[in-house]
Amino acid sequence: MINKVGSGGQNSKIALMFPGQGSQFEKMGQQFLRFNSKYLDYFERAAEVLKKDLLEIINGEDKDNSLNDTRFSQVAIFCLSSALFDYLKGELSLGKKYINTILGHSLGEYSALYGCGAYTFEKGLELVAYRGKIMSAADKTARGMMAAVLGAGSESIEDVLEGYKDKVFIANYNDHTQIVISGYEDEVVKAMSDLKEKGIKKVIPLKVNIASHCPLMSSVSESLGDFIETSINFDDPEIPFLSTTEVSYRNGKDIKDTLKGQLVNPIKWVDSIDLLLSRGVDTFIEIGPGKVLSGLTARIARKNKKDITVLNTSDLGDIENTISKLQERGLLDEA
Repeated sequence: MINKVGSGGQNSKIALMFPGQGSQFEKMGQQFLRFNSKYLDYFERAAEVLKKDLLEIINGEDKDNSLNDTRFSQVAIFCLSSALFDYLKGELSLGKKYINTILGHSLGEYSALYGCGAYTFEKGLELVAYRGKIMSAADKTARGMMAAVLGAGSESIEDVLEGYKDKVFIANYNDHTQIVISGYEDEVVKAMSDLKEKGIKKVIPLKVNIASHCPLMSSVSESLGDFIETSINFDDPEIPFLSTTEVSYRNGKDIKDTLKGQLVNPIKWVDSIDLLLSRGVDTFIEIGPGKVLSGLTARIARKNKKDITVLNTSDLGDIENTISKLQERGLLDEA
């Protein structure tokens, strides 16, 4: 997908964006892997960690396990996003000198950290598998839920949530009129009804069975921090990494606290894209399944009256379009 191409060329500043949980869909990456079979290895390594055939789950061939299960969706998105990043950077020689920033939405920050060189694929896989496992376990003890609220600003949503203190929270500020709420399942359902009564027409439950980015994840956040302390070392990013919770650039020493804090604090996607637009970033490439971030980013840019290019890698046609546009603008180095 491409939106509003600016003049660009070799003066372009590129941001690479990595999607989070909820962007998964059955058979995602199937076409890409059919023509680029070397990247099947990423999923085979994941299967060894999970003790499950991840590709069977992705392709709907495992009747006992669902791709929407947090244990599998997080690892699947990480593997596909990492494979697509390595394809663009390695085989196509996407010039690192043109990449201004790497960022991710929620889980997507783990793919972004792999992309910016903060850890190896193996370490990222280990970390994401652990995160998915503890988040899934937490949900079994306190059923959580998330829902997208469309067409309303944050103030009107906050007014409704005043009646749900410590039960329902704003989890994502996705764009100027798309907010995600998170909390206890039964309370979120009630809040959804109240929001509709206030005249907000679109309130949509998300394809996740957890209450992320809110205080209900406090125990998970602490467990994740303990695991990182004993198992993971972060290198300083080779490409600047922007935290979309803190809306600031982070180094290796900061990343543990960023990932812990991310679970209990809201994602500020709109503020993060506003920052990049103010820095002159004019090309945004979504690397991973789906086109959610592409749509959000295009709308934020229109609100800011900025002409940008938005590309993605959701299917083979999108990948080919991305390659073509980057070649036209001289943004692929010669291999």
